[in-house]
Amino acid sequence: MRVAKEFTPEVLLSAPRRGAAVPSPDGTLILYTQSTHSFEEKKTLNEVRVMHVETGASDQLTDDGNVHDALWVPGSASHVIYLKSGDKGTTQIWIANAADLAEEHYVAAEYDAPLSALKVKALADGSVAFVVAGLVGPDGSLFNDEAEEKTSTGRIFDDYHVRIWNTLYKSHKHALWYSTLVNAHGKWGVAGELQNAIKDTRLEAPWGMYDVADPAASFDISEKGIAFIAEDTGLSPEQVGISHVYYVPLRSFAAAADVKPRPIVMGISESKAYYTNVRCSPDGSKIAFLHASYSTFADARLYIGYTASFGAYDVHKMVFGKGPRLPPRAFEFAGTSDAIFLLTEDCGRVKLSHLELRHGADASPLVQTGVVTAVYPLKEGSHDKVLVTSNSIVDSSLWQVIDVSLNTAPRVISSATRHGAKYGLSHSMISEFWYEGADDAVVHSFIIKPTNFDKTKKYPWVLLPHGGPESSWLDSWSTRWNMALWAQKGYVLIAPNIAGSTGYGSDFTARIYRSWGGAPYQDLVALMDHLQQVPYLDHARAIVAGASYGGYMISWMMGHDLIRRFSCVIWHDGIFNLPAFMIQTDLVDGGPDFGGPPFIWENAEELERWNPARPELLRNWRHAPPTLVIHSEKDYRCPITEGVAAFNTLQCQGVKSRFLTFSDECHWVLNPENSILWHQTVFDWMARYAGETSVVRRD
Repeated sequence: MRVAKEFTPEVLLSAPRRGAAVPSPDGTLILYTQSTHSFEEKKTLNEVRVMHVETGASDQLTDDGNVHDALWVPGSASHVIYLKSGDKGTTQIWIANAADLAEEHYVAAEYDAPLSALKVKALADGSVAFVVAGLVGPDGSLFNDEAEEKTSTGRIFDDYHVRIWNTLYKSHKHALWYSTLVNAHGKWGVAGELQNAIKDTRLEAPWGMYDVADPAASFDISEKGIAFIAEDTGLSPEQVGISHVYYVPLRSFAAAADVKPRPIVMGISESKAYYTNVRCSPDGSKIAFLHASYSTFADARLYIGYTASFGAYDVHKMVFGKGPRLPPRAFEFAGTSDAIFLLTEDCGRVKLSHLELRHGADASPLVQTGVVTAVYPLKEGSHDKVLVTSNSIVDSSLWQVIDVSLNTAPRVISSATRHGAKYGLSHSMISEFWYEGADDAVVHSFIIKPTNFDKTKKYPWVLLPHGGPESSWLDSWSTRWNMALWAQKGYVLIAPNIAGSTGYGSDFTARIYRSWGGAPYQDLVALMDHLQQVPYLDHARAIVAGASYGGYMISWMMGHDLIRRFSCVIWHDGIFNLPAFMIQTDLVDGGPDFGGPPFIWENAEELERWNPARPELLRNWRHAPPTLVIHSEKDYRCPITEGVAAFNTLQCQGVKSRFLTFSDECHWVLNPENSILWHQTVFDWMARYAGETSVVRRD
């Protein structure tokens, strides 16, 4: 009998973190990445590994920390292609045999530039097309920004692209580069030079090279060309956020393009929009993608365009008509051009379904629990069985094989936490409820309890307004805000999906527009009243903790009487002064949130309306409970000045407060060693002011 480990921050942060499970072309092996931090050795092991589907046995393909973008070579039974970063910005393409780990890996090509976001596609002649992202120099050639040692750290900028997340924008733009791999005498090699797919244009592609999402989701390859999302870098600051889906037809992946990329025509009047998840159909005749208009950010819709006509239509109108629907989160073609695997956020889960693209079709549910993050056909060329990667609040990584056509139980290939049992966790910790919020809206919330929960006792509890704000709490694993970990410390967690949350329809999300401190705050007021009926919650030991927009919401609460109902506060990377924040953040657009531009000289009334730093609200901060403010120096989304201002306001009004900062962290605390200090500081603060031995306020 295996005894469960006590679930501590050290256990959470030293546990192996697995990537998506990607099956080999013949369906016998699984390729995946894994990182494991050792607090004893003070280092992180990054691996590419291979698991045998039938036995579950796992072997290491490489532990070289410079390896990235590992993929199966399509059409090959067991060969793997990966990129390896070298000294001074060089990149090598390597080939390995996953079926024979003793076989030596070899270099297929080397380039004098950093490359990433590798994608591959089998071609009819037996060769393999590949596309990578890399910088482009002034002359249109591949550029290496690490080749020369710089004598100055100074940077000069002439447009709004200065900072994003935790880094500065590069001086050169990215481009998509393509070529082919050919197998000669049993070895793969690159045939021809890398070609620039967007040469002599103002475009930068792929979209998302600086974002936290995978930029490889912003382009795809067919046998006939490349589809991609790009930004026109020649636009004015007022047009920031404008991107489009483009397609460049190719007569050969071994030659330069004959024509420039053309945009897919949407047939809608609004040009400013968000695009994600570009996919080419299996036959190469169609391009599918998700589109959300700038004014209705939460209402993503699936469009399909034609490579012959460069026109696109709204699939949701065709399939669902005008009926209610949940916006899609992602999708993949399901073997043909007329069916997809659809990932949809629904009431705190990301579900997987199969949908035929015809009028009146109903989606067939495949996975309804946890959060699905990836789906692949188990065998190349067949989509009757798929390998699905998901996670949940108690399971960091679950791999299952789903039979698409049969209503049978999934076959579990691997659960990283043994469905939570490895750490003494179980799904019984998680429950949920609905309550009446503001504007007659019905609001959903998770409750996470300790595994030793006793309903006859009273527990300190934590209210968690989420970030985003167009986001939600999901039944998902996290190494940053792990709700199961907090619960095992003896707290009950309340995680509501208030106005602005996704997964409840676009109308529910839109409740936050022009109402940042309105409907979401009133949902929390209604929740606090509702929770008075819950007998096991000790309301004298209530905590509120939030990050990003959750931190903004706490700032808003500080200016109102609701804050007096808490014994302590955790404020992480939040927002203090809304108008100042909007002009300092790395995003220079406000979306639909404030009904107009995010600039105080153009939209002062709306921004000041929801500004927590209005003088009459700041005076109420003297009533705040003991507050831990956390803000890191490299957070360019919510700049550190917001946290410093919040802390200084508390200090100047005599509120017990503490400030924790990290010089090398961004919007999230990612370094495991820093994360240990983060957890220790947070849990110590909570125990001091809301724990069993704490002296709590009862005013």
